[in-house]
Amino acid sequence: MGFATASNLQTIRSLDKEPVLHFPISRRGGAFANWDIGMEVADLTYLEEELRRVEERYNLTRREAKGNKYANIGIGEPPQPIEMDLDLLTSDFYVLTTTSARGSKYVDLFSKANVKSHAHPFPGCGLPTDSIYLPQTDDSVPLAFAYCHPSKSSAATLGPSGSLLGLAPSEHLRQMASPTFLKQLLDKGVIRRNVFSILLINGNEGVLSIGGTAAQAIRLVEQQTRDELDRVGMAEAGLNKHQELLKRGSEDVTSIYTRGSDWREGWSWSKVQGAEGWWQVLMQGVLVDGVRVLKNQPVVIDINSPFILAPPFAARAFYASISGSLPLASSPFYLFPCLNPPVLEFEFEGGTFPVLQGSKGADWVGMPGGRLNLGRLEEGSGYCVGAVVETRMGVGEDGGMAGNGMRDVWVLGEGFFRGVGGVFD
Repeated sequence: MGFATASNLQTIRSLDKEPVLHFPISRRGGAFANWDIGMEVADLTYLEEELRRVEERYNLTRREAKGNKYANIGIGEPPQPIEMDLDLLTSDFYVLTTTSARGSKYVDLFSKANVKSHAHPFPGCGLPTDSIYLPQTDDSVPLAFAYCHPSKSSAATLGPSGSLLGLAPSEHLRQMASPTFLKQLLDKGVIRRNVFSILLINGNEGVLSIGGTAAQAIRLVEQQTRDELDRVGMAEAGLNKHQELLKRGSEDVTSIYTRGSDWREGWSWSKVQGAEGWWQVLMQGVLVDGVRVLKNQPVVIDINSPFILAPPFAARAFYASISGSLPLASSPFYLFPCLNPPVLEFEFEGGTFPVLQGSKGADWVGMPGGRLNLGRLEEGSGYCVGAVVETRMGVGEDGGMAGNGMRDVWVLGEGFFRGVGGVFD
């Protein structure tokens, strides 16, 4: 997998020559903590509950949807709108219909394109084929998926209906004997590369691109915005240069498609390592104010974690390098001076990437503490709660290895992907 800063469009658009499906994604429940919504004081009870939920995802076989990133798709003929949760920890692709009124419900009887089969990929699940509508088009493609109905006597039927798209690198993480979403798109020629990319625009919105990256879509939006501003200016001046703007836009789009053919150039590529399954790579360094304070740290990528989780030793070393920081008593959270956030960079395969940035000093712009800040400790306090949080996953009571094998492993959550594009191949 590879990384590039979101400002480096020359690099990010290097996959744009291939067919790409762009799914707008949102965060279920809205923006987390004070990111983009200006929450002043941290709600520690809420933060601790969210941390528990994230850590439990690495132990549970059933994934919870709260706080997940999701995309909207249409299934069936006519299309039924379904919210499809994204998950980097599994490779299953399924649709769940419960008796609850919550969520988005798919009903196979309402689709003229539904084709049933005798297969049962999981208890309580069939394996039909139905039309899946592609984003930003009226086109559809027939895909197979696990279609599950929890028993009316089980607690699962009280949960919300919806869908899940697993994007883990290994099919060994499937719980269901059904084909994966990406493999079916490849087999049907909808996409040509078995890659996808994720770019988070803010605390609530982003783009999932399957078959390439989101750079082309972002570039076209930028061009449309500039053209609209030009039209407004020309209208105020009494001018009409509509044809000139169309010509310029057409030339600009053409130039996107004719760029270099080596789509790997410009990215910092990291080899997936560890046990086959999750997106685990080696973070070669953690830099605080330009000083490397940690090196060779294994990390798991998980966009559904609102935190960046660090194992105990790494968390202590990280905050010890930030002047004025201190641990919050009887808590996995740490505090740092709101008006003196550090300059943070993570290093992968020789490339460094800024993360959780914020302004310093009394002349700060935006939120005090920047994106490292989960909220002030209390009203009027000069200390903020840090988004890099200590986790004891995989650590036994005696300090040894235990549980899910996550001891000494970081989890890079959504905070890392704000301003960094990731390509998963």
